[in-house]
Amino acid sequence: MPEGGLHVVFGTGQVGLALADRLAGFGVEVRAVSRRRPVALADDVDWRAADATDLDAAADAAKGASVVYQCLNAPYTRWPDLFPPLQRGALAAAERAGALLVTLENVYAYGPTAATPLATAITDTVAWYRIRAGAK
Repeated sequence: MPEGGLHVVFGTGQVGLALADRLAGFGVEVRAVSRRRPVALADDVDWRAADATDLDAAADAAKGASVVYQCLNAPYTRWPDLFPPLQRGALAAAERAGALLVTLENVYAYGPTAATPLATAITDTVAWYRIRAGAK
């Protein structure tokens, strides 16, 4: 069960909405942040409009947060250009709020696994990892 305080979820796609709903089910205060209000938002989840690429708007949306969840993403074909500003916004919001940052991740950082379990070190040789890390 998550600890109390305000939990702010950036992104209201499949993962962000499911996470916000789950957190609210635990009885913690939850705020979802996205540019547009999602149609399917639980009644007990607060919502704020903000563009996460605007660092001040992202920080304002996360004011008072004890935990910030980064569940933002970008269209795959535009990911190299659009994702880093989203990542910076969520990070800035967590930093300014003094909150723990929890980031939704994929497995690109592990590189090819040759069908072996993901027990290998993260590598910076994979382009998607470098983009996620902000090192284009």
